[in-house]
Amino acid sequence: MRRKKKLFWVILILALIVIAIPIANFLINYQNEPRGMITNRTFFSYSDLFFKYEITRYPSSVEVVPVESPQQKILVGLSADPWNLNFGIIPVGKNFGKRFINLVNLKEKDAKIVLKVNGNISKFVKFSKNNFILHPNENVTIEVTFYAEGASVGNYTGVINVIVQRPKYDFIYIFWR
Repeated sequence: MRRKKKLFWVILILALIVIAIPIANFLINYQNEPRGMITNRTFFSYSDLFFKYEITRYPSSVEVVPVESPQQKILVGLSADPWNLNFGIIPVGKNFGKRFINLVNLKEKDAKIVLKVNGNISKFVKFSKNNFILHPNENVTIEVTFYAEGASVGNYTGVINVIVQRPKYDFIYIFWR
């Protein structure tokens, strides 16, 4: 009887540990995820139980303007600043603007790249590539496109996050692909 009781407690403690690790991992990620608007490119890094994260945050904005007639002249502006992903001024309708993000993996191990958009600009922004593995010494250019179709006249702002995730331990690469 005593042996069964001891076995019960060991199993209970192991079960609690197995349940507690994912919950703790989630809470660490949830608390460290950057939030809020920014005015300049920012860099943020943190780690949890299994991964290291590097997040580069870019402010993004666009002004969608009305088109009165086909002959109307509109000054279309685009910012060339490397610290933001502003789309400038885009006419309403089936128009779009593109920006580009160049990424290179200079480390000796693979990195997972995830792009996320926050703010009222988010439903109009699309990426040419997202949620992928970037191998060592590999580089990639990602098109970031703002589609004005469905957008009302006005200003749209947000933050585009480039999240680089790297495992802390080599055995994680087996489960990562």
